Amino acid sequence: MKTTVLFPGSFNPIHRGHLAIASYLATIPELDEVRLIVSPHNPLKEQAADTPQERLEMVRKAVATLPEAISRKITVSDIEFRLPEPRYTWNTLQALKEKEPLTRLILAVGGDNILILEKWHRWQDILASTELWVYPRPGYPDAEARIRELACGNVKAIRFLADAPQNDISSTQIREAGKFGIS
Repeated sequence: MKTTVLFPGSFNPIHRGHLAIASYLATIPELDEVRLIVSPHNPLKEQAADTPQERLEMVRKAVATLPEAISRKITVSDIEFRLPEPRYTWNTLQALKEKEPLTRLILAVGGDNILILEKWHRWQDILASTELWVYPRPGYPDAEARIRELACGNVKAIRFLADAPQNDISSTQIREAGKFGIS
């Protein structure tokens, strides 16, 4: 059985924090693949300035800059480009499980997402049916406690990646800096 960790995001834009997490995940021996899933439009976020295709290409180019030992385990997926709107993580997971029934799929999310998990479409079903790996984000120290509180025991599996790299940069910060001519 193949083991794949799914790392979804708008990647608007992709940055060193995304690449650090993807690289870290690629070093975990039990994983065969780290799959970055580019979302054309996250239903919880504003529409991106760059087109979905431009962001997809930026992600592919960014992954290609990583050392070969890391990049060979990382793939970039456009599966959500072929799914109907709104593009929910639940729907993406179901499509992948149907397409790849013999693959162990793990969903990787940042600790910041745990605090808004209740806004996700069918979030309880995601927790109950999909293994979740949570990487830390600076400024979000309560992610582990929050997910245990939300889950109430109805969780397939949760792994907290306490030793994952933490970056204090976000795509939002990069976009905001760009508005003011800061790079």
